[in-house]
Amino acid sequence: MTDRQEPQAAQKKTPNDASEFEREQLRFLLSGDDIATTLTTVNPSLAWLPVLQQMQLIKGENQLIAWIERNFADLQAVRDVVANIHFFGPETARFLEFRLNAQAENLSPLLVKCWRLIIRTMKAAKQGLLQNEWFEIAPQVKRGEHSAALLERIAETLRPKLKLGKRLSLYSPTPEEPKRPSDLMSVDYEVEDGLSAEDVLEAWPKDATAETDGRLLTQLTAALDATLDDATDVGVESNKGYSTSDSDVPSVARHGQNSYRSGFHAIVRAMAELWLRLAKKSPQLAMTFVRSWRDSNFRLMRRLALFACADATVPADFAADSLIELPSGELFLTNSSVEVYRLIRARWKQFPSDKQQVILSNLREGPPRDWFREGAEIERAIDGSRYEILSDMEREGIDIGEQAKALLNDIAARWPQWRPRPPEQAGFHVWHGSGSSRIEGDADKLVRIPDDKVVAEAKRLAAAADFMAGDNWQALCLSDPDRALRGLAEAARKDDWTVELWQQLLWARKEYAAPDTEAHIARLLLEWPLEIFGKIAPPASSWLDDHSKTLDDTLLWPLWDRIANETLIETVEAGDA
Repeated sequence: MTDRQEPQAAQKKTPNDASEFEREQLRFLLSGDDIATTLTTVNPSLAWLPVLQQMQLIKGENQLIAWIERNFADLQAVRDVVANIHFFGPETARFLEFRLNAQAENLSPLLVKCWRLIIRTMKAAKQGLLQNEWFEIAPQVKRGEHSAALLERIAETLRPKLKLGKRLSLYSPTPEEPKRPSDLMSVDYEVEDGLSAEDVLEAWPKDATAETDGRLLTQLTAALDATLDDATDVGVESNKGYSTSDSDVPSVARHGQNSYRSGFHAIVRAMAELWLRLAKKSPQLAMTFVRSWRDSNFRLMRRLALFACADATVPADFAADSLIELPSGELFLTNSSVEVYRLIRARWKQFPSDKQQVILSNLREGPPRDWFREGAEIERAIDGSRYEILSDMEREGIDIGEQAKALLNDIAARWPQWRPRPPEQAGFHVWHGSGSSRIEGDADKLVRIPDDKVVAEAKRLAAAADFMAGDNWQALCLSDPDRALRGLAEAARKDDWTVELWQQLLWARKEYAAPDTEAHIARLLLEWPLEIFGKIAPPASSWLDDHSKTLDDTLLWPLWDRIANETLIETVEAGDA
């Protein structure tokens, strides 16, 4: 079988397209005793799944197996099943796996991979009200128990697990020719039960022996390594370019930008803080982990090594070598740069002078050209990368040498509008909250775009942009938030609720020109799809706090309740699952 994609099945009518007569017609067809055979024969779009459930026509998930099997070759079926993944459990997974194996040779590699991920998610589905795993483990941990089995359970509880969902108009538009599972569905890695690093670190005894800390850190390292390997295979993690771990972990060290992060964040923060405890008890044992992390094939592991190298426990020679041996792209791009900046600030003056010169030479060289997309403003991006780090070093009082100073002057002459980022933002490519960045987007690129197309164009520009490129949508939110809202409102009419674009509008602290913009935002927030409102709740809460004194009570309190209910639901699920 070649890598070509199977032809798409003929476009089927979805519930949104169907008339009331067609709905009733389908209900009549499915009113017989053998609904499984009827579904397979009629073969409507799998988008009808929730509607059939609401009609109480589906008595058990086993009735859907043959219907799904018939649509193994349909890309849209992948999207529809993922959107309703909560309907299915391990029993369906076992049957589908057997039938997929029989058909795999006739499907494209992409479809086989997607269905295997779906089956894997079904197998892992919790059935019934199962006990929260950490709720069972925590009392044993607090009592000081540290058997091998218990340490393994802690690591397994903190390990991010695969989570599939509907691809909800993410920042990049849906590709016409999907190549990866993430082009068809949302692929995330999440920690079950909302467990945080703080939960584990609070329970873990601070007076545990160095050997015990080391044993837990070994288990956590193995768990993280296995998950990174899996995420790389799935296609959402990579050593080149921005990936899921960058989004989940803005900073390995404790930082405000880590707020509201999930996924890889919990296990990385637990490992970082546990390593700091271990470094005080046994520097020699702590160094064994830094060496293994530095030599890892995964960028997130190398970020942990850079984090540790900022501590005086790690010899300065080793810390300098870690920067020298780091892949050049990671000096400047992705969130590895956060740890690079932190390490340079903390240890530069302790580095041997000859190694300082090697590092400076690498910094003057800039990031590799092949990390950027063809057609991107590569020279501008490379200049921006070098400008950021060298100007930050100079601001920190570091002697960067005559060559680097001359380079900075040349860059400043080419880009006179640039200014260094504020010190607290240095190294971060994405910054949530107030404050300005040096490289700003260009709102003018969206000026002549009609309101009903501005969101699609903003996403197209973002998808084509590269590292250090300005964010045109953010620029629009800051310069004309009223127009940004009109664009989002038009997109919402098409059921496009792009989380990232909404977040930027809500975080933008700019006055509105139109008198009805504030109320319009509140009404749209009340219309947000319930299943994804949690992703927008934090910035919505912050926005509501800013507008609570001017918003009409008929909007204020319903929105207040909705945000509060979302928080309550998450809290109850985390504590009582």
